[in-house]
Amino acid sequence: MVRRILELCGRDEALIELVPDRLGHDRRYSLSTDRVRALGWEPRTRFDDGLAATVQWYRDNAWWWEPIRSGEYRAYYERQYGRALRD
Repeated sequence: MVRRILELCGRDEALIELVPDRLGHDRRYSLSTDRVRALGWEPRTRFDDGLAATVQWYRDNAWWWEPIRSGEYRAYYERQYGRALRD
């Protein structure tokens, strides 16, 4: 998914920073639509199309997320994760 997001943003895979895996980490966040599909639900948007639309929305609406790159949120991030956000 990260590679696809980078592709949609026109960015290089060199930006990927691998971190040590935590036991069970991926399973913890896995999702299944089996139950809701059993009730008759079907998605209206294909995942890849929805991802592209979401990335484009964020690119078109920097006013919404740009404040997290500075100020109070930056200080919070640095306290929590012990490293600076990249510009």
